[in-house]
Amino acid sequence: MNMTLAQKILARASGKQSVEIGEVVFAEPDVFQLIDLEMPHFCSTLEAEGIRKLAYPERCFVFADHEVPSTSLRTANEIREMRGQLKQFGITQYFDQGRHGISHQAIVEKGIVAPGMLAIGPDTHITTLGSVGALGVPINYETMQALVTGTIWLKVPETIRVTLTGALREGVMSRDVAQRIAAMISRERADYRVIEFRAPQLDMDARMTLCNVMVDFGAKSAVVEPDEVSSAYLAPRISGEISLLRSDEDAIFAEEIEVDLREMEPMVAAPPRPDNLVPLSTVNGKKVDYVYLGSCAGGRMEDLRAAYKVLKGREVHPDVRLFVVPTTQETYAQAAREGLLEGFALAGAVVMTPTCGPCYGALAPLADGEVCIGTGTSNVPGRMGSQTAEIYLANATVAASAAVAGRIVDPEIHKQT
Repeated sequence: MNMTLAQKILARASGKQSVEIGEVVFAEPDVFQLIDLEMPHFCSTLEAEGIRKLAYPERCFVFADHEVPSTSLRTANEIREMRGQLKQFGITQYFDQGRHGISHQAIVEKGIVAPGMLAIGPDTHITTLGSVGALGVPINYETMQALVTGTIWLKVPETIRVTLTGALREGVMSRDVAQRIAAMISRERADYRVIEFRAPQLDMDARMTLCNVMVDFGAKSAVVEPDEVSSAYLAPRISGEISLLRSDEDAIFAEEIEVDLREMEPMVAAPPRPDNLVPLSTVNGKKVDYVYLGSCAGGRMEDLRAAYKVLKGREVHPDVRLFVVPTTQETYAQAAREGLLEGFALAGAVVMTPTCGPCYGALAPLADGEVCIGTGTSNVPGRMGSQTAEIYLANATVAASAAVAGRIVDPEIHKQT
């Protein structure tokens, strides 16, 4: 029927056989992905309006990820009140501190999201859910209307298909691929479009990173064509049959792009925007004060293992603070089993519970004039603290190498023999 994967998902969610590009549909989301940062406000606002009932409370999944741990008595009291409010609204799926993780990865790990689903939520990086072939669409204050009515209006977006060929060279990571492709497409071309990847050679960690990064370059959402890799990952997490919904062979795409992974190289996003990409060589020697390994874009096992290879048997530079934040409890436990957390601690890193805190400056903020390099999601001024701090975004190997050297360097100087 000439439909893309995004069209198929929106058609099903709106009860239609087919939908056209540019058509406005009223869709029923399969999943409402919600977070502790905004739910206290949403709950209080709904209560103030006299609303006590949600359309589909069983489809609501709330994660503690931003205010973990609580940074003040005020936030602790807000979260305490929210726990009671969730029960009043009939929301039973709340993943509290200790059973949590950064929501965009945790919700996939817990088998809540499957290929072909439509998920909405008030955090931009819900696009990460595209890693399993779901369509994650970020919204904001419309969340409250959607919770009450059970529907959300969306304009059916165009899709840009990106087919990846070849394999990554040593030292190049999925973060480099994501940033390079997003910059290649450009913010103007990505605007209100879905980026669909064909990437059979990439594992789930890499797929999550690809879908996560696209939203910071203007895309409406991103999705990876589900395949055998998706099935193998989801099989122990989801009961029942896994449908590998895909775009039609004759689907009409706004653009089709082919990218050879063998041509990729480590890239750094320099201040003041994520799309200000420069070769690593152009920022070599830049002194750093702070290194951040974490966030929904860069705290997965792929990242932790790469950083550990650099840090094993070495120490963090005395002028540098290194914060390591595994993305989820599952990731934290796996890193512990592999001995990575011990290695980070012995190297002089601060190892934290899964949290979004450092990424948006709520925990361990940057001071005036400090320089950070890390795997966070954004480097706009003030993102991680002071407006005068500088943030560079890079892959985990580059970031870990800077933690050892005290400056941005070519990771080759720390290559294990």
